[in-house]
Amino acid sequence: QGLEDNSIDKLVAMRIHGVSPDFVRQVRSLGFPKVTTDQLIAMRIHGVSPEFIQRMSSRGMKELSVDQLVSLKLHGIAN
Repeated sequence: QGLEDNSIDKLVAMRIHGVSPDFVRQVRSLGFPKVTTDQLIAMRIHGVSPEFIQRMSSRGMKELSVDQLVSLKLHGIAN
């Protein structure tokens, strides 16, 4: 998927948390072309889905970073 070189540990974590090639493609297509493996894993752990990203964008929050999206989801501010 064009991600940076990954250790076996990161590849296992991606598998465990469901970071699939389709998830990577969807996140990239929603404005995160340089998303890292660690960010993808954090997104999956905290429930930041492509649908959540689209919902935030439709509410006018189009320039959020991955960390901001995770924080919103983690704190239940925007669901």
